[in-house]
Amino acid sequence: MAEVMDLSIMEKVVIQGDLSSLKPEERFVYYTKVCESVGLNPLTKPFDYLKLDGKLVLYAKRDATDQLRKIQNISITITSREKVGDVYCVTARGTTQDGRTDESIGAVSLTKEEKLWDEMRNRKVPTGRILPLTADELANAIMKAETKAKRRVTLSLSGLGMMDESEIETVEDAERIEVGEPIQSTQQNKKKPSSGSTSSTQSGSSENKGQKNATSTKPATPSSGDFYRMLDMATGVSPGGVTFAKLRVVNVATGEESVVLANTPVTIEQINALSNNSQFEIEFEMNNGFKMVKSIAIVGEAA
Repeated sequence: MAEVMDLSIMEKVVIQGDLSSLKPEERFVYYTKVCESVGLNPLTKPFDYLKLDGKLVLYAKRDATDQLRKIQNISITITSREKVGDVYCVTARGTTQDGRTDESIGAVSLTKEEKLWDEMRNRKVPTGRILPLTADELANAIMKAETKAKRRVTLSLSGLGMMDESEIETVEDAERIEVGEPIQSTQQNKKKPSSGSTSSTQSGSSENKGQKNATSTKPATPSSGDFYRMLDMATGVSPGGVTFAKLRVVNVATGEESVVLANTPVTIEQINALSNNSQFEIEFEMNNGFKMVKSIAIVGEAA
């Protein structure tokens, strides 16, 4: 039976290339098998999960490449260091005990985008200007290029076609997910209790608080039957030049107030069409701690 389950897991991974299709126990089995196949101890957490292009994949942490280099007796030699335009490149050659060799390049940019603080997003956003690195940033970039080269050649010689953690920060929309962190909390999909009794209302309120903590960096949508009413609305422009709308709403069933933001022409237009008496459903997602509107559907007038 265990062998049948293992084959089923491998089929899902090979055909779909997405670990999110696996159940938690199946992901654990797959994670363990990958570690065993290259001689790593899964208890040391050599890999972590990464959301990339809508798929859940594994990436190698420093623990993995350091252990692999020792286990397989891989020796590393830096064969070249050069500057190509605004990019610094380091080439590393790896050699195994049985004489196999391989080479990989680690490259880093010597420039950076200028960023200004955006109040709406509560983070820095790029302005479009390109600036040279400071002295400290340049020193770190040069060391990072060498680290990338060493780790990439180690993974290549070990037969692991996956990303190293030193490469992730340069990949747009890549999201790290710690091993053991639930990919999607089942609490997010549970329907809230009705407000027919005091105890059920308190239970729903407690569940909502738990969901906020569990979904600080993950998409979330309101359960079926969650209707809202507008309390206040304002529009503005962020320092990064992004037009946004700020909407304060109240959950009709629970009385809980919250603030949601919209930053696309479609969602801003939908918000402008609302009135204080409108009753509507909001589909939103959490982004850097903010509830960002995806769509609004008016369902009637509030009583």
